[in-house]
Amino acid sequence: MTKGTKRALLIVGVIVGALVAIAYTVRLSNQPSRGSVLEMVLNEDIPEYVPIDGLPQILGGRKLTMRVYVEALRLARDDRRINGLLVAIDGPGVGSARLQELRDAIVDFQSGGKKWAVAYLETAGEFSPGNRDYYLATACGSIWLAPPGDVNLTGLRAEVSFVRGTLDKLGIVPDFDHIGKYKNAMNTITDTAMNDAYRESLDALVKSVYGQVKEGMAGGRRMSGEQMTALIDGGPHIGPTALRAKLVDSLGYRDELEEHLKSKNGGSLPLIKVGRYLKSGRFYDRGPKIALIYGLGGVSRGESEINPLTGENTMGSDTIAAAIKKAREDSSIRAIVFRVDSPGGSYIASDVIYHEVMLTKGRKPLVVSMGDLAGSGGYFVAMGADKIVAEPSTITASIGVLAGKLVTTGFWNKVGITFDAVQRGAHATFFSTSAKYTPEERAIFEAWLERIYKDFVTKAAKGRNKTFDQIHAVAQGRIWSGEDALRLGLIDELGGLTTAIRRALVMADCDPDGRAQLVVMPEAKSLVSQVFRGEDSMPFIPVLR
Repeated sequence: MTKGTKRALLIVGVIVGALVAIAYTVRLSNQPSRGSVLEMVLNEDIPEYVPIDGLPQILGGRKLTMRVYVEALRLARDDRRINGLLVAIDGPGVGSARLQELRDAIVDFQSGGKKWAVAYLETAGEFSPGNRDYYLATACGSIWLAPPGDVNLTGLRAEVSFVRGTLDKLGIVPDFDHIGKYKNAMNTITDTAMNDAYRESLDALVKSVYGQVKEGMAGGRRMSGEQMTALIDGGPHIGPTALRAKLVDSLGYRDELEEHLKSKNGGSLPLIKVGRYLKSGRFYDRGPKIALIYGLGGVSRGESEINPLTGENTMGSDTIAAAIKKAREDSSIRAIVFRVDSPGGSYIASDVIYHEVMLTKGRKPLVVSMGDLAGSGGYFVAMGADKIVAEPSTITASIGVLAGKLVTTGFWNKVGITFDAVQRGAHATFFSTSAKYTPEERAIFEAWLERIYKDFVTKAAKGRNKTFDQIHAVAQGRIWSGEDALRLGLIDELGGLTTAIRRALVMADCDPDGRAQLVVMPEAKSLVSQVFRGEDSMPFIPVLR
């Protein structure tokens, strides 16, 4: 070995050693001291998944994901250096199901009886509903409200806008059809108000979610359901009224709360925020390997995408199918958790993903974890899993199909634009927006939808070990809450991602309460590939919506 080679190796060794030392020093600097209090500030959108690099992070900074918050609470629950939890709540951007998942994790943090949690609200709604913020706050053992704040409990309301009247004024004719009397997404275009089936389905969903929220708040505040109903019907409440009604425990500003917590915590209050806390280690960073595959956004053919400006996701069949196949064939992966949050989309793309799920069945455990929404195509991709886990307020099922087109000739005539054409083929206008379906085309169209619906129900029956008639009875495009879906056998268990991981560990013959190493798939694309990706085609109106 030459002197030059020895010198080069020595330099490399010094650099590597220095980097290791720096990394170790950084890790130590983020270790919480004894008596620390974990601080969670929930005041912005909480994404399900954030790529390692991307334009959204450059513009707005790296946001903490849902998994990060839940993982921090799970780690802190067993961390002897953490005494308690301070949750500052101001409109976290999550849906009802993920709000429940976060709330469950806060409740679990206190489950041993040795740790406390305090919620701080400047207000639960500022001249706006405060149900969601207050519901989350009731997961904590005590609630502080700023003196000028309110607790705006008003109940739940689902309001739907209809555009048929506008389309009529514009001369645009909706020419749609569907299979399943509850497949109601198109009714906002074809009607001016809810039909009976739409109202029945939506009313049942609101009833289910309202009951869950009311019982959760009542349990958190140690009240009966009847007492909480009366408080909701008597709302909204100004701060002093909320205090007298025992909706909150104290009125005080943030500095007054911190002084109180110092006394509670032995004279000091070393707060450590979630991002910094997890730099010292993660809960799911060692143990048996579990693949975590994210299927987010509308289902489409091709690659999954994240809009670099908005952060909006698309669940691409090529990407998700490849990730499932890779996880299935990787001998180091013990099980797969498929996290689905999707309103549906392409029937073909949904079927491609479903096929890959079915190929995995019997070879490696695959558990679906549903987020806020897993309906239509979002349910299609999940229904072949070994187990399906959803929160009580997850919106799911919607086993049905719809499609159609908007005939725009009348609108163009109003603005003086006319069209003329020549054609060959009796059905050349089938996909054209210049003409409605002819009677013959309508028969073809309806047969097409019938085939898709029959295939959907048949495969759902196979995945859920039920008969065609059993699934058809609860299908017809109807959405269900996770609570109702469990009762109907459309899912297997209530819970969030943590529950799904535990179920996967059980199925892989591993300790369900132990730790695991999550291998996240699909891998994030680089910023360059996000900005300069090619576009092959424009999607037609999706049918599994």
